[in-house]
Amino acid sequence: MLKRLFRYIRALFGSLLGKAENPEVILEHAREEMRENLLKNKERAVQAITERNRLRAEVEKLERACIDLERRAEMALRKGDRELAKQFLLEKASYTRSLESVRQALAQADQVVEQVKLAIKRDEERVRQKTAEILAQKARWKSAQIQNSINRALEGMSLDDVAVDLERVEDKISRAEAEAQARAEMAQQSVTGRMAQLEDYAASQQAEEELAALEARLGLSQAPTVEMPQPQEQPVASELDKELQELEARLQRDNNTSPSSS
Repeated sequence: MLKRLFRYIRALFGSLLGKAENPEVILEHAREEMRENLLKNKERAVQAITERNRLRAEVEKLERACIDLERRAEMALRKGDRELAKQFLLEKASYTRSLESVRQALAQADQVVEQVKLAIKRDEERVRQKTAEILAQKARWKSAQIQNSINRALEGMSLDDVAVDLERVEDKISRAEAEAQARAEMAQQSVTGRMAQLEDYAASQQAEEELAALEARLGLSQAPTVEMPQPQEQPVASELDKELQELEARLQRDNNTSPSSS
């Protein structure tokens, strides 16, 4: 039981190690890591732009406050209240000092934002380039795997065995074709084959006779006289008939030349 558990644990760790060393897994991990870093940098850029916008809004607010205080000081002077006008100008001076400080911070924020935008742009270009390289490397890895699989399959396949199988099949086909030709030849030479030829000839003659009788009845032609085929015009059915005729002729000659006949 313990040995089985140990083998299972070893196989599990071996599988995990194999996956960790798999180039495809490594490349996918690298691409995912680049994507996450790019998203983090974009989020930092958003925060920097947000702070810049807040400083810009604060500058606009202070500028409006300075303009308003100056307008109030003018109104106080027109009413003859010089002391109140002085208070408005003192307050305006305080706002002006704050405005200058915020303007400096805004200028620095603008520089930082521009640098961040440029860095993000370069980072995106670098990520696109690395992603293309990763995809190319993954394609090479896949191609290598397929090529190795094909090579292993070819190594396990013996062309000699295939050639032997093809020769054996060719021999069987040749034997089958030769047997078919032999059977066809035997069918032509057999008694059944000759009887079939004779039946076909008789049927053809009967059809000719019926056709001639029909033409005579219709007045299309005179009733023909059926000519029986001459014995010498009948085709020899086979070599066996030739041999039989030669044997009969030789026996007849032998009988004619025997002593009894003389």
